[in-house]
Parts: sequence; C-alpha cells; structure tokens
Amino acid sequence: MLNKMFKSSSYRLIIAFLLLFIAWLAFVPQPLQYGYSLQLKYALVMFLALSICRHKFNAQKYFFSKDDSFFWLYLLLISANIWSATDITIARAFYKDLSITAILIYFLFKNEINEKNMRQLFYGLCLCGAAISLFGHLEMLLQKNFLYEYFVDNFFYPRFIKGGRMMSTLMHPNILGSYLVACVPAAYYFYKKAHSLRIRALNLSIFLLILSAIFLSYSRGTWLAFLLILSIWAFLKKKFSWLFFIWSAFILFLIISSSTFAAAGLGKRFGMEPLFSYLRYAHRTTQYFITANMLKAHPFVGIGLNHYRMLFNQYSGGIKLPYEIMIPDSIYLMHLAETGLIGLAGLLLFLFNLLGKARRAYKKLQGSEKEVFFALIMGFTGLLFNLASFDGFLWRTPLYLFWVFSGVIMGVTANRQ
Repeated sequence: MLNKMFKSSSYRLIIAFLLLFIAWLAFVPQPLQYGYSLQLKYALVMFLALSICRHKFNAQKYFFSKDDSFFWLYLLLISANIWSATDITIARAFYKDLSITAILIYFLFKNEINEKNMRQLFYGLCLCGAAISLFGHLEMLLQKNFLYEYFVDNFFYPRFIKGGRMMSTLMHPNILGSYLVACVPAAYYFYKKAHSLRIRALNLSIFLLILSAIFLSYSRGTWLAFLLILSIWAFLKKKFSWLFFIWSAFILFLIISSSTFAAAGLGKRFGMEPLFSYLRYAHRTTQYFITANMLKAHPFVGIGLNHYRMLFNQYSGGIKLPYEIMIPDSIYLMHLAETGLIGLAGLLLFLFNLLGKARRAYKKLQGSEKEVFFALIMGFTGLLFNLASFDGFLWRTPLYLFWVFSGVIMGVTANRQ
C-alpha cells in the first residue's frame, strides 16, 4: 500500500515539475536562465533522483537500455575535440554544461512521459505558447515590452522593437519562433480533437494565437520551418492539393511583398530582390565560407566547442563582422566547425536513429495516441528545421526543447518495440 501511494504521489509531483519546466522555457528570458542555471540543475537532479526511486533504482533500464546507445555515442563523439581545442578550459566547460543538461532532461522526460500522458504535457506546451504569443501581441500593440524596458537587459530590444518584430519573453524573434513552431502542430491537434464547443473555441484561440505570433516574428527560418512541416503533413496525409496551395500561396506572398505596395518592413525581409541579395551577400554566406576554412584545417574533430567566435578572425580571410554575428547561425554548421565530421556524424546518427524508431512506433500506435504522437514528431521536425537557421545550441530554450522532444519520443518508442 505504501509503495503504491509513493509511486502515485511521486508521479504527480514529477509531472507537475515537468510542466513547470516547460513554462520556465517559455517565460524566463535567456539572462535569467543563465543566472539561475545552477538552481535549475539542482532541481533537475532532485526530480531525476525521485524518478529513479520510482523506477526501483534500475540504472540499467533507466540510463543504459539499447535505445539510449546513440545518445551516449553522440555525447562521446562531440567530446573528441576537447583535448585538441585551442582553449581546453572553454571547450570542457561548454561540453560539461551541454552534456549534464542533456542527460538530466533527456532521461527524466524519457522515463516519465509515455503515450498515456504525453497529451497532458503537450497541452501544457501549447498553453504556454499561447500565453507568450498573447504577451507578444501586447508588445506589438504598445510598441513596448516592459520586461526589457525595466527588468532584463536585451541587446536586441532596440532593433526589433523599432523593426516591428515580435520577441515576447524570449528576447529574439528566432527563439520565439523556435518555441512556437515546435508546439503549433500539437495546438492544431487539440483544436481538431476537442469535443465540446467551449473547449474547441478555446483550442482554436490557442492555435490562432500561436500561428499569428509565428507570422509576426517575421523570422525567415521559422516561416520556412513552418512551411516545411506543413508540406510534410500534406504529403504524408496524401493531401496533394494542399501541398500545391501552400507553396503557391507562399510564392504569391513573396511577389506581393516585393511590390511597391508592400509594407516597408515586410518587403525588406520577404521581397524577392532583398531576399536573394541577402542570400548572396549577407553574413550567412560568409559563415559557410568560414566554416569550410575551419573544416579544411580541422576535418575530424573541429576547432573546439565554443571556439567559433574566438577563432573567427583566424579563418575569416580578412572579413570583419560584428561580434554578435561571429557565429555559425546553424546547429549543423556549429557541429561541423566546432566538432568536425565526427561530431556532426554523432548528431546525425542520433537523429536518424530517433526518427527511425519514431516511425516504427507510430505504425504500432492506435487512435488518439497515434495522432498526438504524429503532432509531436511534426513539432520536433519543425524545431530541427528551425535550428538550421540560427545558433540554437547557444540559446537555452531551443536547446532544452531539443532534449525534451528527444526524450519524449524515445520514451514512447521504447514502450512500443
């Protein structure tokens, strides 16, 4: 009896903490996440310990099942560069923070979230997404964000508040977009599956708030990620007319944005001529060139974790960029430059294994569990696409979301093999 009571109460406590963790990622800006990172790690360790107790101290099953082999392989392979890095201390510190949080988040979500309770977790994700979207709409309406005016220093604030791009609580439109594109498929699922008119209206409001905030972020990477997951959805569901409509509407939008009648801000970001000019001459083109130089010099283990900015001038060929954009602007370029072909291989092997297992598990699920799992995979895919357009592993929210989704997907697949 006592054992059953402990399992029940500890389970409810852990789920409540995981929901709070999702809220932390949505509402707490990056500087505060850095400032309280140690306290967060202590909390994760405490609840991981409680979870291990709930699972009867079975470390083999909890941490070292065959499903987790590619996770451990990834952490092993990206560590290969540490001892050859220019500054071992910097590389080791970055790896330590990355690996500890990855282990804590991945295994806690993997062992506590399954096909029975993932709906609860992802409804919480959508509620948080709607809340930060609502806060973002208030920011756009007032042309002011009190969070950055009075409480948190945001380097990007003057630029984006003047440029009319939504930041909300996440400091940067790209980071806001990464959170929202990860939860918009789940928001759509909850809207479609609501039974009562009142809940359906609520869920439609959540979905529309998130969708409109994605639009108002004016983040090209987020928009493209959203279009790609829409296209994948249409293809997998065999809705080919939708596929044609999606891309026709997008091309028409680009043409309209290019016209003299388009709003100046929208035209500058999405007009045909500015867009192609940006792709040819902006700093992203430079990043590919510099990454290639780094890879040529250090093909296997890269230049060292968190070394891109430090060694930027050494490989830039004389090109000068502001400090803020001396970055890879893509987690895949980051892995290639800083951890080499070995580190990138570790990441890709982990992702291919995870998505392959997810595909097999999806075929075995039935009914609503199958549909919410599909929404979960689409959200994770959107996050992966979006992480190709900015330095996602240097921002806590997208990095931690990456491990949340990875853990949940592996937890569901482990129960379905």
